[in-house]
Amino acid sequence: RIKSNVDGRYLVDGVPFSCCNPSSPRPCIQSKITNNTAHYNYDHQTEELNIFIRGCREALVSYYMGLMNTIGALVL
Repeated sequence: RIKSNVDGRYLVDGVPFSCCNPSSPRPCIQSKITNNTAHYNYDHQTEELNIFIRGCREALVSYYMGLMNTIGALVL
């Protein structure tokens, strides 16, 4: 756990498996993301991570907004 500077909360240094990008050629690094020594040939600051940057909420809202715009255009 990493201590946050916001409200004294703790942040977890990992993500759920569902955040992993299945099209990435590298195995998913989902725990100890900021620990370079925990993973072979890895630098979290320079390397593109194989996890999705966009969250689930943002992805769903974007998908459904596009769907509603398409349906709205067809109705009009």
